[in-house]
This record gives sequence, structure tokens and C-alpha cells, in this order.
Amino acid sequence: MALTVNGSEISAEEVEQEIARLKPDYDRYVSENGGEPEEEQLKEWAAENLVEKELLKQEAQRSQAEPDDKKVNGWLEENSAAFGEEISDEKKRLRCIEDIKIRALVKSVRKSVKRPSVEEMQAEYDGNMERFTVPETLKVSHICRVLNPGVEKSQVYIDLLDLKKRVENFELHWVEACQSSDTYREDFGMFETVMRGMFPGDIEEKLFSLERGDLSDVIELDSGTLHLFKILVKREPELIPFEDVSEELSTIMFNEAAENSLNELLDDLKAKAEISK
Repeated sequence: MALTVNGSEISAEEVEQEIARLKPDYDRYVSENGGEPEEEQLKEWAAENLVEKELLKQEAQRSQAEPDDKKVNGWLEENSAAFGEEISDEKKRLRCIEDIKIRALVKSVRKSVKRPSVEEMQAEYDGNMERFTVPETLKVSHICRVLNPGVEKSQVYIDLLDLKKRVENFELHWVEACQSSDTYREDFGMFETVMRGMFPGDIEEKLFSLERGDLSDVIELDSGTLHLFKILVKREPELIPFEDVSEELSTIMFNEAAENSLNELLDDLKAKAEISK
């Protein structure tokens, strides 16, 4: 499937290369959003990317000044390896000039965007407080048993339940019990911070129903391991103050506005362009 954008041809080979480049990210995106990959949709996405890239190139060629030799030579030195050995030096130089002009065009679009005011940032913060809330978290210690081939899972369950009973009856200190963990040499009995959404719902509910100092039941994780967890610290959800996120929020809002401006430019260019597939 070849494309033509304002008389400039994009070969079928280029389209196929773009499809191959997009496919891993496309498949992952569709899967994460509960859909099924569709070949036609992937082709449309690839074609759209190439059309937009060509339109940006054409607009940059029209609107941006020619870069001087010093800038071109510096860009060529930094990026020539990315072009591949099969491309001639002249084509590499032309590609560098194109890239410099496109970069200048995008930079000019960003320069036209104003930084958000404090009032705008406050409104964004007030309307999206869940984005600025640290979720409920647990700091936990654990005893891990790895389910290696030939190991009876039922026996490992029994051994861990026995350890739990001994700790709860004060026959064994938790720190001593942790030293029997299969991963003790790597983590010294400490597990990564547990956050909401980190584990499947049933496991999450078991852990977050516990209080500080409680021991969990035996829990099996996807990695083929069985665990006993002890809750060391339980932190409730916490809203980050506006003052602590204002700088980051300013950057996020500015980047979103700049992306919207670039998309508006592309929409305008597409509306005026002659595109055939």
C-alpha cells in the first residue's frame, strides 16, 4: 500500500516497515484495553503516522530557514550512524537538514504555547485530586518459599503455617523466622512496598485487610512462590499538597498544551493536503 501526500510518494516498503515498527506497541496497547488486534487498524495507524511525518517535513521545508553548515555537520556527526551505511553521504546530509527543520518547526509550536497560570493549575489540581493522591501502601517483611520442581506445594504450605504458628505463639521471633526464607540472602526478609493495584484482587484484599504487626495467611504469587507476610507499616491514602506538585503540574499542562497545538497544526495541514492511498 503506497501513499501520496501532496505529490510526494511514500512507498509500500516504507509502510510495511512502519507497520513492523508499530506492531509490538500496537498489540500491547490493544491487549491492555481489552480489545483484539486488527490488521486493518494497524495499517491505518502506520499510514497515519507516515502521512503526518511527511506533512511536518513539507511544512518545515516551507516555513523554516536553511540551517548553516556548522549545525548540519554537527547533527550529521551525532546521528549519521542511525542512518545506516547503505545511505549515501549526500542523502544523509539531506536527512539531517530535514530533521533540523522539523525540530525547529516543533520548537516554534512549543514557543507559541503559554505556561499555565497558577489559577489554571489550581483548577486542574482541584478537579483531579485522585492524580495527586499517594495510594494506600504497605511496607512488609516476608518469608518466601520457591516452588522448585519436585517440591510438594502442600508440604511447603504446612511448613509455612507451622512457622506462622510458632511466631504467633512467641516460640520464634519473626526476624529469626525470616532467616529461613529462600530469598533472605537477596532481600534480608524485606519485600518491595505494596501498593493498591499491584496484586490480583483477592491477594490485595487479604493483605490490605491486615493491620500493623499482623501476619498473613500463606499467599501464592504468580512467580511460583509461597509467602508469609508481616505488615510493618500501613499508610493510608495521602493527598500531595498543591505546593509540592505545582512545578510538575506546570510541566505536564504545558506539554499537553504543546501537543494539542501540534495536533491542531497537523489537522490543519491534513485538511488542506491532497492525500491518496
